[in-house]
Amino acid sequence: MDIEGLEVTVTRKTVKNMYLRIKPPDGRIEITAPQKLSRAAIARFVRSRRDWIESQRRSVVNAEERSPLKQPWSEERKREAKRILNERISRMLLYWVPIVGKIPTDISLRRMSTRWGSCTPATGRIRINLELAFLPEAYLEYVLVHELTHLWERGHGVGFQRRMTQYLPEWKRLRRELNQLV
Repeated sequence: MDIEGLEVTVTRKTVKNMYLRIKPPDGRIEITAPQKLSRAAIARFVRSRRDWIESQRRSVVNAEERSPLKQPWSEERKREAKRILNERISRMLLYWVPIVGKIPTDISLRRMSTRWGSCTPATGRIRINLELAFLPEAYLEYVLVHELTHLWERGHGVGFQRRMTQYLPEWKRLRRELNQLV
């Protein structure tokens, strides 16, 4: 839907309110609207929020350009990432293994295109995304605790969530922030 030169993607759902989102990496505009809300009402809403929309789009696009995740990966950058992660993970394991009560059999570091980490509970192997070396340390800690928790709980069900909240009460906020960086 085009509204005064702004291309807006409208998704209709059984919701009571309208929700506006500006999505990375290109700042596209998405609206979730009640099924029976008129196009005119949506257009009025977008016009009333135009200054905010444009400000948020600039922020999203500029953040994308500054993101450490967009830097090219040379062999030197990979070595640096591994050095940083090995130091941080060693320190974090000294703290977290006694709390979680499980020891991974192996931790490997690699670039991953779709996830921050993974765990194979049957073998005790954990994999960590190299990109985490260049982000705030709290995100690495969240991913490490998340994967250590999988050594107890295979899925993301109630037991997993209960353990995560026990170990790292702010884990949901960290997960949300980390996933917004992608």
